[in-house]
Amino acid sequence: KKHFTISTKGIKEGDFTMIYGFPGNTQEYILSDAVAYIAERSDPAKIAIRTGRLDIISAAQESDPALRIHYAAKHASIANAWKKWQGEAMGIGRLGTVASKRAYEQEFAAWAQDKPEYRSVVADLKAEYARIADAYFAREITRETLGALPERYTPEERAEAAFARREQTERALFEWLFGQYARRCPVQYQIPAFLAGVAASGSPEAYAGEVFDTLWREGADTTAVHALHKDTERILGHIDWMLGTKSLRNLNSKILNELYTTYIKGLREWDRERAFYPDANLTLRVAYGTVEGYSPVDAVYYEPFSTIDGIMEKDNPDIYDYNIPQRLRDLYRTKEYGRWNVDGSVPVCFLATNHTTGGNSGSPVLNAGGELIGINFDRTWRSTMSDIAFDPAICRNIAVDVRYVLFVIDRIGGAGYLFGEMDFSRRK
Repeated sequence: KKHFTISTKGIKEGDFTMIYGFPGNTQEYILSDAVAYIAERSDPAKIAIRTGRLDIISAAQESDPALRIHYAAKHASIANAWKKWQGEAMGIGRLGTVASKRAYEQEFAAWAQDKPEYRSVVADLKAEYARIADAYFAREITRETLGALPERYTPEERAEAAFARREQTERALFEWLFGQYARRCPVQYQIPAFLAGVAASGSPEAYAGEVFDTLWREGADTTAVHALHKDTERILGHIDWMLGTKSLRNLNSKILNELYTTYIKGLREWDRERAFYPDANLTLRVAYGTVEGYSPVDAVYYEPFSTIDGIMEKDNPDIYDYNIPQRLRDLYRTKEYGRWNVDGSVPVCFLATNHTTGGNSGSPVLNAGGELIGINFDRTWRSTMSDIAFDPAICRNIAVDVRYVLFVIDRIGGAGYLFGEMDFSRRK
């Protein structure tokens, strides 16, 4: 049985931190072509599509408490990547990543001119990106639009009290996403059954209404709807075949994978001063850094620590996500924080310079003695471009201070007896 010793000593700016986990995906070494695709084509399109979905869902939530609850998880799920893509595109633009990578590639290509193994690899990579960009974009748009809609409404859904009140919202989502698919997906990759349906109905929105009516009516003939889904699967399968790989979380192909093997080998021979470390790929990854705030814009500095005072500043019983538990309000009023009192408050979160990504949520954050000081759960919004370009001046991970976790167990949950099952550091 393995477990961490917990440190309640506290932390200060500049302290060492280390984090490890099994994060999913970074793309540190991709070409400028791929970065431009992300920041200038893919992210803006997906942001616009999800903005429309969120607007429709938010309007429903504001109109009806039952719909607010029903759509809460869907809203959060849609918004998660939506916010990430906005920060990513903004960070890539701020850093000038496309231009800096392009210059780097040109320097490498100049070095490689008299080396047959590497002479053409940059040009070959660029040619492959040009070949697959439209196909991959079609795949993304299809999944963000038609792929985001239900294939049917289950008997369990139909039995819910709020089901009938969802009709207007569900219809609006169908119309929005059919319209976005028609206007954004490259026409050579649009689904034949979809094109036929639009031609027969007169517009994507009219066709969406017909498909929705069929799905919404219990017992209706869904043959044509199933044909649309089959055609969708067929075109996505064709794109996968064209790209030659099932590993398509990013703009990728079998040929790109082979070329990048050569490219990275050449980079390591050429740029001997650079520290090359593997991209995240769901295997164990360790990162280290320090507790640090940052300055996002001129004359502004974000401190690396937050406290319970910040939680209470956001307390608003009228907004579901900011309705603080009454027990916390009571403790804040009386200041009965017990052993977790630090200068009249309770530490809540801290920032550090560890390189994290999706999949690092829940990763332990350790101090220089290998003791648990926090639990990672996010990055700052301006850090989301770190999957592609890590900027140590501004990229920060966010962790909950273990002392706040213990405070909640003890003072909110009344479960301090659990501390008997934990090991605490005696280091001063």
